Amino acid sequence: MKILIISPFRVYPIHCGFSTRVYNLTKQLSYSNSVFLYYTDYNKKECNPDDCSFLPNVTKRNFKVSYKFMQLINPSLIFEAVSAIKKEKINIIIAEGIWAGPHAMILSFLTKVPYCFTEHNVEHVRWKRMGRKYPGLLRIFEKYCCKFSKKIFCMSNNDRQQISELGVDINKLTIAPNGIDTLQFRPRTSKKYDLARKLKLDVESPVILFFGNLSYTPNLQAVQIIYEKIIDSVLEAIPNVKFVIVGSNPPLQFQHEAMIFPGFVENIEDYINASDLVIAPLISGGGTKLKIIEAIACGKTVLTTSIGAEGLVDESTRYFLKVIDDWNDFINFIVDFLKNPIVNDLPSIFIEKYSWKSIGEIISKEISMY
Repeated sequence: MKILIISPFRVYPIHCGFSTRVYNLTKQLSYSNSVFLYYTDYNKKECNPDDCSFLPNVTKRNFKVSYKFMQLINPSLIFEAVSAIKKEKINIIIAEGIWAGPHAMILSFLTKVPYCFTEHNVEHVRWKRMGRKYPGLLRIFEKYCCKFSKKIFCMSNNDRQQISELGVDINKLTIAPNGIDTLQFRPRTSKKYDLARKLKLDVESPVILFFGNLSYTPNLQAVQIIYEKIIDSVLEAIPNVKFVIVGSNPPLQFQHEAMIFPGFVENIEDYINASDLVIAPLISGGGTKLKIIEAIACGKTVLTTSIGAEGLVDESTRYFLKVIDDWNDFINFIVDFLKNPIVNDLPSIFIEKYSWKSIGEIISKEISMY
């Protein structure tokens, strides 16, 4: 089968949940299909030569753009994609996120090749929670991206329900959740000593980890909550605790002697494995959180909010995912857990559900009819 995947953002180097998903599922689909990946790149930094060598089994085309709107409508991408669709006899187009929707709809109209649509988040819900402008207009745009697609891949039952409320036929919606690289994200207890040495910490100091792109509003809000509502109360009970906040664009306005900002790291799995507890005090955003899945895959307990846990509460996560919305109760859980840690074995059902291989098989099965 020949598949054209369209991404409105740079895919590699992997820098966020979006690129993690597109990279890994493109890789999975390329094992048994001919895959073409066309993506726009608004990143102002020049690519390293190695950046263009990723996914060697995939035919890639990077369209550098000077204006953000060209991520939505790019004449060069449309022209070259039409040519590739006709020449290669491509069977199906996969649009990654609603920002790839216009390209997919135009290409499908011009070539009569059907397209599928990946809802990384239910975007109009996410925008509304974040207080961004015009969520109503975005809702209309999202509805039409879904309406003309043959199949929609969403991350959870919760997302499936929210998308169906747009008037989309629920039978078009298939759950293909976010996942993890099971070789990269796995329990490794020795990393505690490595991190203590690297960050010059006492190995006996409990480590609480939060990670993500720190310029993204929901993650920035979470850091502010840690700084304003959580850290001092935890320190009163456990004076040697350290909060390690990992991610690009660290908000250094939140300076505290017990907060450490290593910045962006290549090996986040080592930081997860070195931590005693992972927290995600999120109050906005949408979709399922890769950071939570990755932490659980390393055998870590994750403390989060109802928004953070959306779409992730089920039998496979029940012993690892703790959901608390009251900040006093949130603090009490942290203190109790650090004083009396609980270690559980990761159930096989979790790996079966969240491995990229399993998710790739779901997508392959759904698109095989085209």
